[in-house]
Amino acid sequence: MNGDKSSATGAKPAVVETMNDLRLGAARKRLAESSGQEDAIEGVREIVANFLGSEEMGLFRVDRRTETFEVFWSFGIDLEQYDLLRALGDTGLQRVMRGECHVDLGTRERSGAMAKAQAFVPISVADQTIAILAIFRLLPQKVAFDKSDMELFKLLSDEAAKPLFGVTGHAAPRTEGPGVRM
Repeated sequence: MNGDKSSATGAKPAVVETMNDLRLGAARKRLAESSGQEDAIEGVREIVANFLGSEEMGLFRVDRRTETFEVFWSFGIDLEQYDLLRALGDTGLQRVMRGECHVDLGTRERSGAMAKAQAFVPISVADQTIAILAIFRLLPQKVAFDKSDMELFKLLSDEAAKPLFGVTGHAAPRTEGPGVRM
C-alpha cells in the first residue's frame, strides 16, 4: 500500500453515484414493466420499501372538481387516524399541488429514537397533480432521506402516473375513503 488516501476517498463518491444510478434504473424499469394497475401499485410499494426505506404509505387521488382527496391505496397506515391535510400543512399542500415534492427530511437519533421523516410526492400528468404519494416514518436501518432519495421522489412524480392510472391519468379508486377537503 502506498499510503495515498486520495484515490480511496475519490472512489467512494463514484461508488455511491453508481449505486444511485442502479437504484434509479431498477425503479424506472419496475414501473415501466408493470403489467396492469395492481402490479404498478405493488411496484410503487416495493420502490418505497426497498429504496426509500418506509413501509407506511398512502396514495391519494386529487379530485379538483370537489376539491377533495380520495384514498386510492394505502399500506401500513391507519386511515382512521390519518389526516393528509394536517400532515401536509398549507405550505406543503401548495407545493405538492404545484407539482413539487414536499419532504420533511427528519433524522433518526443514533440511539434508535424514531425520526419524523415524511415525503409527499405529486403524481403528475401533463404538469397537473392527479395524486399524492404520502410516505411516512423510516425503517430502523434508515437514518434520513438523502439526495438520492430526492431523485427517486422525482422519478415517481414523473413516471408513476402512466402505470398507475393509464395515459390519461383517470381510474376509479380501489379503496373508497373519506374525502379530505383541500
